[in-house]
This record gives sequence, C-alpha cells and structure tokens, in this order.
Amino acid sequence: MPEPERQVTIRRLPDGEPQPATEHSLAGVLLRVELPPSPASRQFGMGALVEVESAETLYLGEVQGCQGLLLLIAVEHAVDRTALAAIQRIWQPPPDH
Repeated sequence: MPEPERQVTIRRLPDGEPQPATEHSLAGVLLRVELPPSPASRQFGMGALVEVESAETLYLGEVQGCQGLLLLIAVEHAVDRTALAAIQRIWQPPPDH
C-alpha cells in the first residue's frame, strides 16, 4: 500500500525562502518531494542543500536528482519534531513573570 502524500515546506540552505511541496515517499535515506510549478522551484537543482519540514519531521539533505518538479533528496539528518520540542523546552528559560 503506498504511503499517503503529505504537505511539507522546503527551503534551500542556508537562507532560502520556504516553498510549499508534497512529500511522496521516504525509502531508506531517499526522500521524494514534488514542488508546485513556480519560478522559485528553479532554486532546487542538483547538489542544493535543503531543509524539508513536515508536521512530524525535519529533514536536512542534498538534492541528488530532479525529474521536472520531482526532487530526489538524500537525507543526511532527520529530527523528530516532538523530540525537538521537548529539547527546546529545556533549553529555553521560563518567561519572567
């Protein structure tokens, strides 16, 4: 049974603007993401370092292939956002009252 598609944002590192995209699949370390047609989609060529953010996971990787608007990304790091939120709560001091 194929995995459901998920809405994500993708941005070129280090300071690209987030763009909407659709995550199609993750197989091992290869993430397939489809971009909508737009001029901003051209920034994600071969070798581009990218951040892909979903509600559950933050991926960091490199674009390894492109077929039109479909990107094949080699994921170098994946961070569970729930675990990240717990870490951030510990790192950030409580607000002053």
